[in-house]
Amino acid sequence: VDLVFSCDTYHQMNDRVAYFRSLASSLRPGGRVAILDFRPRGFVSGLFGHRLEKEAVRREMEDAGYLLVDDYDLIDRQHFQIFAKAES
Repeated sequence: VDLVFSCDTYHQMNDRVAYFRSLASSLRPGGRVAILDFRPRGFVSGLFGHRLEKEAVRREMEDAGYLLVDDYDLIDRQHFQIFAKAES
């Protein structure tokens, strides 16, 4: 797999660290994981828990064995980060 793209679903996953740790073996060398998810703003996202700080995503992905490659602030209500497998 060259690219795994998670759009507005990362915050819904159970045991994200374990999931992405197991996913690493399916990524080709140079493969990427792109995560687009909601920022913790606004009444609705707070009410239903549809949000996660981008720093929390970064920490979890690092715990799963990835490094942050790019971090974009293109969309007001969402954050977009791209990760690569950390070299062992």
